[in-house]
Amino acid sequence: MWMGRWWEEMHMSTAKLPEGACTVAVIIATDKTQLTQFSRGQQAYLVYLTLGNIPQAIQCKPSKKACMLIAYLPVDKCMSLNLSKEEQVVRVHRLFHRAMQLVLDPLIQAGLQGMDVVGGDGHICRVHPILVCYVADYPEQCLVTCAKSGTCPKCFQKLNALGERVLGVLRTQRKSLSTIQHVQASARSHRDF
Repeated sequence: MWMGRWWEEMHMSTAKLPEGACTVAVIIATDKTQLTQFSRGQQAYLVYLTLGNIPQAIQCKPSKKACMLIAYLPVDKCMSLNLSKEEQVVRVHRLFHRAMQLVLDPLIQAGLQGMDVVGGDGHICRVHPILVCYVADYPEQCLVTCAKSGTCPKCFQKLNALGERVLGVLRTQRKSLSTIQHVQASARSHRDF
């Protein structure tokens, strides 16, 4: 966001904000982790939040408290005798997405309505937080983007071309939602038989 025209584009798109209000770049990061060695394999997704205007050298230092743990998401195995392996995986993915929706809903409202915060100088500022970056490793990128493991979560690149530095056609939210709706419709029609 610092290298490109992001701030300029964001300023132009938020020109309708009230006088004195500004946008705040929010960065979310998730990491699946083992809770303890004695918890029979219990895992959780840790969800962290930081702001884009904080220098990376400060963000990466736990003592500076610039990166906050905001949620533990469940990682349920969804074990059931009645579910196929594929159905179990789908339920785990739905659980993750529903939990993230609950965690991020307040951010959406704050971005639309704005919120008052105390700045470093002690003055109250009206800010509109906007999610600008989601940091995750490859398996979590696939989970978040609803991409199949072994494919690129950013573009429609063929499997044999994944190591190359050439992007395929970029994925879009509209295309992903269309694919999800198509699969849901075919699953419903399959159950009706």
